[in-house]
Amino acid sequence: MDTSNVSDTADIVYGEPRTEDSEAIGRLFFEDMTDLGVHKTREEMNDLAQQVIAASQSDPAECICWVARPGADGEPCGVLLANFNWSLKFAGRALWIEELYVTPKFRRRGIGRELVAQVLDYAEDHGFKGVDLEAYQGNTPASVLYRTMGFHRLGRERFYYRLGSQEFL
Repeated sequence: MDTSNVSDTADIVYGEPRTEDSEAIGRLFFEDMTDLGVHKTREEMNDLAQQVIAASQSDPAECICWVARPGADGEPCGVLLANFNWSLKFAGRALWIEELYVTPKFRRRGIGRELVAQVLDYAEDHGFKGVDLEAYQGNTPASVLYRTMGFHRLGRERFYYRLGSQEFL
């Protein structure tokens, strides 16, 4: 990915992914999972990216997937995936931000903040009651980002149960 012409966030274009972005988004998913110590294959993440793009482009959309890219034709350098759900806490429809990842070369430019801000605007414009997310322990930059955007820490643990024989972590 050529980053020589990207000087600041003014050069970053935000929007829905294109079908041909699936490999680049799969790479971003893979980078994030690898950084978190979650063992997934590149093929699994590429397949997931294809499914996510299709789900975000279906009518009605099954999720939100937005990317950030350097210029209109650049390869995605950031991705956000949000799922729709029903929330007792918010007493209505809510969004769950499942994934926010910006590749290291493009960090500290406000890209993650802008992706989240756009999702918050979308949620408000479409009648959602709230937005949930999580940050892994030790991911201080993410925690700071979310708190400065108005998110509140919940005093709870999150658990998972994986169906099938494969272990998560």
